[in-house]
Amino acid sequence: MNRRNHLSGAGLAALWILPLAAVGSQAQQNTVTARGPLDRLFELQDSATARISSADKTGGNYDAVKIAPGETKTLAEIPGAGTIRRFYVAPLAADRLRYRKVILRMYWDGEKTPSVEVPLGDLFGSGLGTLRYFHSLAVDVNPGKSTLDFDGLVCWLPMPFQNGARITLENDGRVENFLLWYHIDYEQYPGGALPADTGRFHAQWRQVIAAPVREGNPKNTQLGNATVKNLAGEDNYLILDAEGRGTYVGLFLTVDNVVGGWYGEGDDMIFVDGAKAPPTYAGTGHEEVFNAGCCPDTEFWGAYTGFYLIENRNGDFGGKNQMYKFYINDPVRFRKSLRVTIEHGHANNFENDYTSTAFWYQTEPHKPFPAMPGARERLPRWPEGVQQALEAELRLSGKLAALNSGGAGRVSEEDRKRIEALIGESNKAFRAMRYPDYVWAVSALESLADRYAGARP
Repeated sequence: MNRRNHLSGAGLAALWILPLAAVGSQAQQNTVTARGPLDRLFELQDSATARISSADKTGGNYDAVKIAPGETKTLAEIPGAGTIRRFYVAPLAADRLRYRKVILRMYWDGEKTPSVEVPLGDLFGSGLGTLRYFHSLAVDVNPGKSTLDFDGLVCWLPMPFQNGARITLENDGRVENFLLWYHIDYEQYPGGALPADTGRFHAQWRQVIAAPVREGNPKNTQLGNATVKNLAGEDNYLILDAEGRGTYVGLFLTVDNVVGGWYGEGDDMIFVDGAKAPPTYAGTGHEEVFNAGCCPDTEFWGAYTGFYLIENRNGDFGGKNQMYKFYINDPVRFRKSLRVTIEHGHANNFENDYTSTAFWYQTEPHKPFPAMPGARERLPRWPEGVQQALEAELRLSGKLAALNSGGAGRVSEEDRKRIEALIGESNKAFRAMRYPDYVWAVSALESLADRYAGARP
């Protein structure tokens, strides 16, 4: 796995400290008027802070909630006015695709339809299950034990509410033995004193499989569509279609480049307040949206932007590509409506799979969200043999757990250690997208399980 960390943890700290250093001698002369991001820490507030979590309410150590197949569980109900400051989750199950198979919803101020509706992992840019670790000012994805498939995801984007907040998680993908560890840290304001111009946090997920190309247009070539003009963006991949007054603040985008070659000639086009053509924001290609250089083939991440997954399968740019931008320094404002789109290849000539999660704040009510596809329809495509290995791994999960614990008959110590090693290798290989190694590890586990098929649990 190639991770180029453009901004380390120390770098992020330095980012916050720099404004303080820039004040220099002026701060020494007048510390009262000095202002930097860390200065707010010593300003005492009247708000109260608290946490809702999955902690064992008996005081024991069973600190997760279990969400049964088909069940919807309420993670939090918070009364009054406040703001969620930190939303942390660590989901665990044998199913690697659990990140895409459960749906997170958030409701503000007693609304009937959610303002946030996304597969859980996609809120953190991690819907594929092949997690990459990155750190930004808005979202972090952090590792657990290297041989396990059990990591931590956190969103720092503030989520304000005036008259209560409700957060639910639906296991519509019927994931077996799904466990969730979570923290929701928030503050509440006395007297319900949210500023009048406070927008509500929204997040929306969209997906297109095999984006269509118009009849007669050249397909799947970098410059083969160069003579076709596109100013209105009618066939673009649609990221967000919102109505009301608000601010667009972030995007996770996944391009599964199944056809290969450089897919990123597609421009982003943002239409503000009913603009038709040309777009209010006219782009020049995928890489510029996410602040990369020309045709990136190396992973990177930073405070605001990153190409944090570049698979390069079967040649440069092939396979799965994931990228993000948080519009923190350059938010997109709108008063009536916002339409955010991106071309899939120049003038939309690439037949790739696109998945996105858009983040924005706006006044309510919001425009109805598109219907969430069923769990099976939300799943990504995999190379030949990988899907079969995923299904085999799920069938084996219960038996492997018993064998690995030594509880299913007379399992030799040598085989117990081999099972543990193979599970670790399958986790690492899948995360690194070393598909042949992953398929081999699952096959080896099947062979070991077959050896003890007659053993009684």
